[in-house]
Amino acid sequence: MSEVTTDSTAELGRGLARRLPHDPAAGLTEAQRLSRWTRWSFGGGEWANALMWTAFSGLFLYFFTDVVGGNAAYGASLMLVGTVWNAVLQPYVGLRSDRSRSKYGRRRPFLLAAVGPYAFMSWLLFTDPGLSGGAQVAYFAVVIVGWFTALAAFYIPYGTLGAELTDDITERTSLSTIRTGFSQIGALVGAVTPLALHGSLADLLGGSERVGWSAAGALCAFLAAGGLLLTWRVTRGLERLSHQEAALHWKQAVAVLKSRTVRLMLVLTGFGWGPLSALAVAAVYFAVHIMGYSEETASLVMLCWFVAGLAWLPFVQRLTNRIGKKPTYLVFTITWAILQSLFLLAHRGTDIFFWALVLTSAAGSMAVAVTTWSMLADVCDLEQLRTGRRSEGVIFGLAAFAQTGVGALAVWVAGLTLSAVSYHGGDHPSASARNAIAILMSVGTAIWLVPGIISALCYPLTTQRHAAIQRRLKDGTGDREELLRGI
Repeated sequence: MSEVTTDSTAELGRGLARRLPHDPAAGLTEAQRLSRWTRWSFGGGEWANALMWTAFSGLFLYFFTDVVGGNAAYGASLMLVGTVWNAVLQPYVGLRSDRSRSKYGRRRPFLLAAVGPYAFMSWLLFTDPGLSGGAQVAYFAVVIVGWFTALAAFYIPYGTLGAELTDDITERTSLSTIRTGFSQIGALVGAVTPLALHGSLADLLGGSERVGWSAAGALCAFLAAGGLLLTWRVTRGLERLSHQEAALHWKQAVAVLKSRTVRLMLVLTGFGWGPLSALAVAAVYFAVHIMGYSEETASLVMLCWFVAGLAWLPFVQRLTNRIGKKPTYLVFTITWAILQSLFLLAHRGTDIFFWALVLTSAAGSMAVAVTTWSMLADVCDLEQLRTGRRSEGVIFGLAAFAQTGVGALAVWVAGLTLSAVSYHGGDHPSASARNAIAILMSVGTAIWLVPGIISALCYPLTTQRHAAIQRRLKDGTGDREELLRGI
C-alpha cells in the first residue's frame, strides 16, 4: 500500500475543501448543484457511445454474415482484434487525459478532437465496398481498428469528466442515472435503425441492400456526433478537479491495481457489461431463427427491450439510493442471470413467455449501468486517499479495458460457436445451428454474469465507508489506516 505523509494528506484535504466547501454527509446547496441542463446534456457523450457500440456489437456480425456474406469466425475475430486494441488503448488515453493541461480543460479537448473521426469510421462500419477474400477482411480490420481508436479517444475522457463534475453521492447517482437513460435511448436507436430502416433507405436511394445498410450507418454516425458535441459544449468550465495533481507515468497507473477494491471493481464491471455484448450478438439471430420473426420484427424486439429498460430506470435509481450500490447490483444481476437462462425454453409459439422475459430481463442491464458508473467515481476518491493522487483517467480506462475485453471475448466465443455449427447465414439454418443460437441467448449469456456477482459479494467499499473517506479528504477527520484496512 502506498503511503501518504501527514502534510501531503492535509494539503490534499485543503484542495478538496476548496472544491467542495460542504460536508459530504450534508448534501449540496442549490448553488453547488449542477444545473438540470448540465446534467441532462452530459448524457450526450454516452448517447454517442451507446448508439454506435450497440450497432457494432449487436449487428455487425449479423451484417458481416448475412449481408456481406463473410464467415462468422472471421467476423467475430475482427471484432475481437478491434476490441483488444481498444482495451489496450483505453488505459493509455486515460493516462494522457490525466496528464493533459489546457485552458479548455483536461477532458473536453479529447471529445472535440475525436468527433469527426468517430463519425466517419462509424459510417464505414456498415459500408461494404464489394471486396472479397483477404481484401474484404483487411478492409474491415482497418475500419474496426480506426473506429475503436476514435472511440477510446473520447470515451475515457468523457467518463472521467463525469467523476470530476461532482463528488456528492446522491448527485453522482443522479448523473449516472441520466447517463444510463441516454445510454439506453442511444442503444435503442443503434439496435433498431439499421434493421428497421435499411430496406426503406435502399428503396429511397435506388440501391441494393448494402446501400441501405450504409445509409443507415451514416444516419447513426450523424446522430452520435451530435450527442458528443452537445456534451462538449455544455460542460465548458465545469472540470472542478483540473487543478488536482494527476498520475504522471505508467508505474503510478499500475500501482492503482494494488488496491483490492480496484481489482474487484474491474471484475464486476467487466462481467456486468460483458453479458450485454453476448446478449446483443445473439438477440437478432434468436429472434429471426428461433422465434421465427422477420428482421423488422426483430428490430421491434430490440426496441421493446430498450424501452423496458428505460421504464425500469427510475426504480433502479430509487433502490440504489435506498439500499446502496452494491446490494442493487447483486439483486439485479442475480435476477438477470436467472431470467436470461429461461430463454432456453422459448421457441416459436411461446410468444407471451418470450415477451415477458424480454420486458423483465431488461432491468438487469439498467442496474449494472447505474451502479458501476457511480461506483467507479467512488473508487477514485478511495485512490486519492490511498495514493495521494487523482487518477480518474487511469481508473476509468482500466474499467473500460475490462468492460470491452470481456465483451469482445463473449462475441468471439459466439462467432466461433456459430462457425463450428456451420452457420453461414440464410433463412434456414441447421438444427445444430438453432440449438447453438438458443444456448448463446440463454445460459451462454447468463454464465458471463457469474464472476461479477462473486466479485460484488466481496466488494468492501460501502456507502458508509465512502462517506467517511470523503470526510477524511475534506478535513482530515477519521483514522486513515482504519479506512484503508481491507481495501
